[in-house]
Amino acid sequence: MAFPTVSLPSVWDIPVAAGVPALLGQSISAGVDASASTALAGVAENYITSQTAKQWGIFDSRNTQLLTSGRVMGIEYENSYMVSDAPLEGGAFASYNKVKVPYNARVIMVCDGSETGSDGLLSAITKLIPNLSGKTGQHVRASFLSTLESVCADTNLYSVVTPEFTAVNANILGYRWRRESRSGVTMLMAEIMIRQIRNTGTAAYTNTAQPQGEQAVQNGTVQTTTPSTAVNDAVAGVMV
Repeated sequence: MAFPTVSLPSVWDIPVAAGVPALLGQSISAGVDASASTALAGVAENYITSQTAKQWGIFDSRNTQLLTSGRVMGIEYENSYMVSDAPLEGGAFASYNKVKVPYNARVIMVCDGSETGSDGLLSAITKLIPNLSGKTGQHVRASFLSTLESVCADTNLYSVVTPEFTAVNANILGYRWRRESRSGVTMLMAEIMIRQIRNTGTAAYTNTAQPQGEQAVQNGTVQTTTPSTAVNDAVAGVMV
């Protein structure tokens, strides 16, 4: 038994809106409006992403974003205190000395090969013509990993910035990244581990000489005493 024939409309009733491409059967003006709205939506999306990137991420002491080729996908912040306990008789205990421990943070970033700090229209053109700026997606991802490796090995202090809260005096302790086929082979996701650094102790020296390098000096005083009779008799016996 053959399938029944389903008649299709000669002109599809597809609205002209942002993100909807032009279809066959639509007028030329509708197609132009749809193409323009799609391009405008892409530029607006890139502009929003670039503006958001200025309020989220890891920044240095000069308020400069550390990884411009990565987009922040998530931030985790952990802050806690520690209380010491002392055991007492009868299974009791006493708690004392509540101390704040260094905070920990995790920043999840995604690098897809584009620069978040560039203009939206320029970024779209660069994706279509990678050789226009000389920075292909592979080069951008390689630079992202190289920068991440260098900042992980240094001892500089950074800030984890969000629109509502900024965690300062932090250092990057480690990172891990992954790429999955279901997310696209060009999508690089990195998880950055950050911890607070406290610079509260200061070293003060009044004398910088190294005591272990000094020569031994014998400058002690010796008091003379009269030997006892037993000592004199013992010495006399030895001499005899």
